[in-house]
Amino acid sequence: MLQKPKGTNDFFPETTKKLQFIENTARRVAARFGFSEIRTPTFENTEVFSRGVGGTTDVVQKEMYTFIDRDGPSVTLRPEGTAGVARAIIENGKYGDAMPLKYYYIINCFRHERPQAGRFREFSQFGVEMFGSVTPAADANIIALADTLIKELGIRNVTLHLNSIGCHECRPKYYDKLREYFGSRRDELCDTCKSRLDINPMRILDCKSPVCRSIAKDAPKTIDNLCSECSDHFNKLLKYVEAMNIRYVIDSSIVRGLDYYTRTVFEFICEDIGAQSTICGGGRYDG
Repeated sequence: MLQKPKGTNDFFPETTKKLQFIENTARRVAARFGFSEIRTPTFENTEVFSRGVGGTTDVVQKEMYTFIDRDGPSVTLRPEGTAGVARAIIENGKYGDAMPLKYYYIINCFRHERPQAGRFREFSQFGVEMFGSVTPAADANIIALADTLIKELGIRNVTLHLNSIGCHECRPKYYDKLREYFGSRRDELCDTCKSRLDINPMRILDCKSPVCRSIAKDAPKTIDNLCSECSDHFNKLLKYVEAMNIRYVIDSSIVRGLDYYTRTVFEFICEDIGAQSTICGGGRYDG
């Protein structure tokens, strides 16, 4: 008997009704915040993700569904939404439009990872992208949208976890401190993190290995190593979040799993759903 591929799901009407409610709520909230829908291809040239998402991420190193097209180029089923949207904006010259650009999407994504509770090889993702604003008010706008959606879906006991991972000015000095710290315990790191140590040591902070996570607990913190501009950006963002009465904690372990992030990174974490507790995540990407 033929069966569905590992890590995929069949959804019958009793479930699709719930999915439609979530999707319709997401569309309504996004429109309220001034975001319009964008649709991009399910697959892209592989370089869109290997360059945009980052060669040291688990997504690129381990999880992408990549194959050679009959015409020759390497193509990849999208593992996330941001890189394809950025490609579409550049290719279609939308950077000449009035800023900021504000888009949302509801897409299927594909990652070859070990299926477990809350993680599948094909999954749906709602996302929003804002291009063309350097202010922390833009970060706060995205966070407010996510907070509003979570509340309108009736999800309770959720806390915003915030961090700043710096920029191209302050991050090299921070990397040097991480290399010094992790270098002293290099032999204890997993093989993947040993390779990350030289290329992008901050990726070690996001490793799922229990040993690496234990070592990373005492690593230098990003917010203690920010330049003056990044520190000012983060402090202003905190004031916006406080003004919106959004409950938050500063969490130095939040770095996100994709290389394009700069400065603000965040996750909304629900206390009621077990290990896979992050129900929303994102951040700023100025590169």
